[in-house]
Amino acid sequence: MIAVSGANGFLGSYVVCMLLEKGNQVRAFKREQSSLKEFEYIFSTYFPDKNTQQQLKNKLTWVVTDVLDVPSIEEALTGVDEVYHCAAIVSFLQKHREKMMDVNVEGTKNMVNISLLKGIKKFCYVSSIAALGREKSGDQITEKSKWNESKNNSNYAVSKYKAEMEVWRGIEEGLNAVIVNPGVILGAGDWTKGSCKLFQLVWNGMPFYTLGANGYVDVKDVAKAMIELMEKNISKERFVLVGENLQMKNYLDSVAEKFGKKKPTIEAGKFLSQIAWRMDALKCLILGKEPALTKETARSAQNKFYYNSNKIIQKINFQFTPMNETIENICTNFFLKQQS
Repeated sequence: MIAVSGANGFLGSYVVCMLLEKGNQVRAFKREQSSLKEFEYIFSTYFPDKNTQQQLKNKLTWVVTDVLDVPSIEEALTGVDEVYHCAAIVSFLQKHREKMMDVNVEGTKNMVNISLLKGIKKFCYVSSIAALGREKSGDQITEKSKWNESKNNSNYAVSKYKAEMEVWRGIEEGLNAVIVNPGVILGAGDWTKGSCKLFQLVWNGMPFYTLGANGYVDVKDVAKAMIELMEKNISKERFVLVGENLQMKNYLDSVAEKFGKKKPTIEAGKFLSQIAWRMDALKCLILGKEPALTKETARSAQNKFYYNSNKIIQKINFQFTPMNETIENICTNFFLKQQS
């Protein structure tokens, strides 16, 4: 039996689909009030055949579990051999800092402790490239890069770094674990949030761009890499998962081109970005909504960080999907969703 936390989330949904495709029995964790809407969309997109869907759902068991509720984790991990810990909160809003620290850090601590208690055979933790630390713009970052306190580290980055430390602590105590540090994960999912939302924005018309750069990766590549690392005799290591480093301008241009939309033409430099996040915050305060742009995201959009994934390529001969192909597939799925 394989357990997946955050199974109804973006990445977790793909991990579940890929595990089911390989014939595994999966115990999927979700919180009591969490929706299965994104999972159902991803599942039906991944497995379009109705008969296949029904057959695979017979191998899938949903359990109501909260990573902050130790008794529920103990029950959910009973009889489990392997754990994929995908559950996390991703937010760049200051008001979500404490909640993020609780779920990402304390939740991971609980998952590690109960996995040790239950004698889990292998544990895969989804960290982030943010946990590798970003001291200054222009850095070339690998698994060996050391964490440094910096204004370029968001609250989310801090939470993932501290959570990763809990996994390393678990490894020292005997947990057979592997860690992945994916870049910005791209794929078809809930078009109203996360990296998927950018496709919606470009579809509606995105006039602005920044000169920042970041590492990107196909969601299916992340799920595939996790499963391959779990299947091999590899532990006590972490792996950067970045298919390609892209400048934001090139990324937006590529999406606009696939959609047949106008490419962004207005550069949002530091000054304009600072004005934009403040105006967005004010507008959302009046409307009672959460801003799409924050102080942290405005700052990070100006920085250039580059990531090296040679380790996993050399270790298991892993091949990443070209970003142009990934973006084309996402745009196709988005267009089909618009037509349904």
